[in-house]
Amino acid sequence: MDTQKNKKINFEIKSQLAKLIATENIQVQHNAVKTASFDTVNRILTLPIFKVQAGDVYDMLIAHECSHALWTPTDGWKKISGDDSLRSYVNVLEDCRIDAKIQKKYPGVVKNYINGFDILEKQNFFGTKNKDINTDLMLIDKINLFYKSSKRLPFIFSPVDKVWLSKVDELKTFNDTVNLAKQILEWQKKEVEKLKKLPDFDEHAFADNYNLSEDEDDMSDESNESSENSEEDSNGSEESEDNGEDKTDTDKTSPIPESKNGGGEGGIEPGALVAITDDALEQNKEKLVSTTSRKYSYMTLPDANLKQVIVSNTQFLKEMREYASSEIKRYPEYNNYQKWLHNTYKKFKHDNKRTVMYLVKEFEMKKSATAYKRATTSKTGIIDPQKLKNYKFSDDIFKKLTILPDSKNHGMMMLLDWSGSMCDTLKQTIDQLLNLVWFCDKINIPYEVYFFTSEYEDNSRDRYNNKGKLSFNYKSGDGTLKDVNLVCVANNTMKRKTLDESLMYLYHMGQSYNNRYSWYTGSDPAKYQGSSYDLPTNFHLGTTPLNEGLVCMQKMIPLFKEKYSIEKMTLITLTDGGANYSLSNPFQKDSTGKLVESNTYGTPVIKVGKKSYSDENENYRRSSVTGILLEAIREQHNISTIGFYVTRKLKSWEYADYIGDYKNYSDKEKLIKQMKTAMTKERYAQAKSLGYSKYFLLNGKSMQVDNTDLSAIKSDMKATSIKKIFSKSMKNRIVSRTLLNKFVEEVA
Repeated sequence: MDTQKNKKINFEIKSQLAKLIATENIQVQHNAVKTASFDTVNRILTLPIFKVQAGDVYDMLIAHECSHALWTPTDGWKKISGDDSLRSYVNVLEDCRIDAKIQKKYPGVVKNYINGFDILEKQNFFGTKNKDINTDLMLIDKINLFYKSSKRLPFIFSPVDKVWLSKVDELKTFNDTVNLAKQILEWQKKEVEKLKKLPDFDEHAFADNYNLSEDEDDMSDESNESSENSEEDSNGSEESEDNGEDKTDTDKTSPIPESKNGGGEGGIEPGALVAITDDALEQNKEKLVSTTSRKYSYMTLPDANLKQVIVSNTQFLKEMREYASSEIKRYPEYNNYQKWLHNTYKKFKHDNKRTVMYLVKEFEMKKSATAYKRATTSKTGIIDPQKLKNYKFSDDIFKKLTILPDSKNHGMMMLLDWSGSMCDTLKQTIDQLLNLVWFCDKINIPYEVYFFTSEYEDNSRDRYNNKGKLSFNYKSGDGTLKDVNLVCVANNTMKRKTLDESLMYLYHMGQSYNNRYSWYTGSDPAKYQGSSYDLPTNFHLGTTPLNEGLVCMQKMIPLFKEKYSIEKMTLITLTDGGANYSLSNPFQKDSTGKLVESNTYGTPVIKVGKKSYSDENENYRRSSVTGILLEAIREQHNISTIGFYVTRKLKSWEYADYIGDYKNYSDKEKLIKQMKTAMTKERYAQAKSLGYSKYFLLNGKSMQVDNTDLSAIKSDMKATSIKKIFSKSMKNRIVSRTLLNKFVEEVA
């Protein structure tokens, strides 16, 4: 065991092993529990998290628990719950039966059983240290050790013992186990009574090992009566079973017995003829089970109903047009705002065009330089006449061809946070987003931009009381979510006129929240006379269903990549805080087969495809779910994930969540100071966040997009001053487009 203790147990591999042994696609969960259990309705095998790092011990335990799940009926233990002695005997014999069955079915685990027993026996897990296994143990303990050692221990069995062993070998069903346990127990009681008549019985090893003495006759008699009553009850109940066949689906949850022996915390009760080796093993198993492990909540992801989730751009434009038209019809003065909006958006686009084109050119140069670095030169096999004269002293006389690697097809999808906390920075955020859309449009990158919202409502939905049953199709084991809608505001298939109209309305939405305190004053003649119309209720800001949006992305990203043959894909999230609480209490079937929410809380373990994802590096918090989902998306679909987090003012302790690993307090303070400086000078700071390939904190106070501003230049200025103003203006117009700059770096 010592030679293997540094090996790391791979829960994924062990789960697959359990599924193979169970001969069905059961769910295998490792959790902070004391003993294994099997949910026969939902087909979930829960295993403890063992501290032991030896593969043979772990494999032996998994095989043993799976064997219980397969062949030990769930209702069987209820019938013998009143007798500690009988329960102990049944447990030993049932282990013999199911271990023999699993080793016969899967010969490969025989070696695990042999090595696993040797490891545990050396550490005295069976409590046999300083005991003579032939003289100090009752028959039930000899049987226990003999079969757990794969019949290798050097026991000296009497002819009578051998008869009992042959009956153990013949066990077929759980009923057989119970009947044989009763027979051996009654035989052992008679043997004990014979020993008690010996004058030196109190000095016999039995008296000490099994808490037996002459002054406990009364308790022993009471135990005998209890055993007889239990036998009668058990015999009476056997008639209701189906010919002794095993049943595994009669009860929802089958605890695989932990310590079946009596005595509680005080040890074995006097007079109880229990298997002390089995009792010692169950108590020592606590040494194997991790008591410090976190509790986990296992779940899968529901299937997103994209027809319900996605609000098409056509629908978005239809609702915006109808709303604007109805508002203008009601209040004709809104015409002034509509004209202002059209002209202002057109001017904003024109002012940004030069900078966007500059970045397009910069992108093309970076891409060409990268391609040139990866270029290869090879001989063509055609003689170069210019080099032919050198044939006597050089074999390099062939023409060469420089091959540039094919450019990869890029693609971008973006999720914009449409929650109430974004209202203060929504205009600046949208300005940044528009620049990114225009850039993608110029270089012909396939893209789709959505904002995720909790507020979109149709006739079939109550947004204030839902469980995501419209947005997602659930099955047993799926985590619970709220409803979500992804509203498409831009994509590469839209005609230019339609795209401009859609982005104009998006620009209006940002403008509306920016002017929310002066909508109806009309006090700014430089903008427009009169008031501006608002936006449809469906597009009001709400909560933050980011996780719900990411679950939808699990289905949307592969469709997008396949449609455009994307080789290098980028998913961008733009938020200003954590997501709603979600993916808790996974659905499970009740006894009637109906899906209900379970009451399991803990660090989420989310299974996507064949792999499970969890956050093992930090204590569970709400952001962990988002990180886990992003990690799954990034790995499953081979994409880059870029996150932009719009901040207001962070405290020093909040910066600590984003600096990553640090050596000591001084190092921590240094990293925080660097991040604060970057937020001031560069308007952003790169940070660490689970699930993101790159993550950036954006300074919400300075997110406005700058264009060339030479108004400070005066006719009497010196050339150096003019150059300084010009350089600063040119730098600001590039630096201010944080989203676009970081995206260019990623795709170039």
